[in-house]
Amino acid sequence: MIEVSDRTILVIVAVMVILAGAAVALQLMDTGSTSGAIEEAVIKKTDDGYYLNLQAALELAEMDPRNGTVHYRGFNFTGPQRLYIFSRAVVMIGFNDTGMIHVRDYGGPEDPYGYLDTATLTESEYLDMAERTYTWMESHGRSPNHVGIYVKGSPDITPELAEKIFREVLLEYMRTGMLPEIISV
Repeated sequence: MIEVSDRTILVIVAVMVILAGAAVALQLMDTGSTSGAIEEAVIKKTDDGYYLNLQAALELAEMDPRNGTVHYRGFNFTGPQRLYIFSRAVVMIGFNDTGMIHVRDYGGPEDPYGYLDTATLTESEYLDMAERTYTWMESHGRSPNHVGIYVKGSPDITPELAEKIFREVLLEYMRTGMLPEIISV
């Protein structure tokens, strides 16, 4: 029979604690790096539109849309396309969705209107608004005339302000790695 001294047991326990601590630290580092990992931007043109990943949508959000159409990686994206991309990207982040965003050619709103020049929205409000925006655009092939906030008595906002809201959400996400609890534009 092998005799083990108290000192040997203490050394073994200490080594096991150190190894367990290192394993936990590595696991935390790995978890943190995947949530903030930057993947390569991917964008492809096909017969029925574009396919782009979330990283490409985030890079597109960094571009200045003042002239209407944004030129990104050799492709031109209109306001309605950016509204779709940004609303879809916000929802993808909010629900931890992965995959590609399929962007078609979307028309502009038929009769745009909205009553707000600025807006302050909670995370649940802008996530709901983003989901309703991109699903409406998929069904109708164009931007909505207005985007509503599901709060009783809230005035509607223009598609341009909705695009600005979703863009700001994406920019904040890029800065912090988290969706903002409240966004004001």
